[in-house]
Amino acid sequence: MDPFIPLFVAVLVGLGSSAQIALIGGMARVRSAPESTFTSMMATLAGIGLVLAFRAFRGDPLAYFAPLDRGITFLVIAGVALVLLVLSMKGVHPGYAVTGLFATVFLLGTAALVPTLGVALFFGATTAGSLLGAVIFDQIGAFGAQPAPMSLLRLVGILAVFGGVIIVRIAK
Repeated sequence: MDPFIPLFVAVLVGLGSSAQIALIGGMARVRSAPESTFTSMMATLAGIGLVLAFRAFRGDPLAYFAPLDRGITFLVIAGVALVLLVLSMKGVHPGYAVTGLFATVFLLGTAALVPTLGVALFFGATTAGSLLGAVIFDQIGAFGAQPAPMSLLRLVGILAVFGGVIIVRIAK
């Protein structure tokens, strides 16, 4: 496999991470930090539960002991998490419900990419993607945030982080 592909995917995972941060920040303008976190975690739990249920129903063996070795268990977990997610979303824009799905992608991406890239390169690439996404969200004032325009210094900071990723990759 081309080594660029997992690195690019890690940057995309980082972009998703910045979206989650921006969404939680937006939700926290309406709810407290713990409440916003709980809502995000319910979407994460539902996402992971659905992935595991899908794998089990597809016939992939799950490396858990009973009852966690069955798809139905994870379907029930995902269902409970979805109910709690819906209840926790009352009074909040429904778009915030996807917040925790970005964490699902981050966690699955970590498990899939760290064995290939290594911890340092994965961390650097996701950090670079997170920073790039965060600057974009700041630029547009996403989800009620105070806009922070792009500047030459911010651009240099982004390039420095991406340069660090390149150095870590070359040194590997």
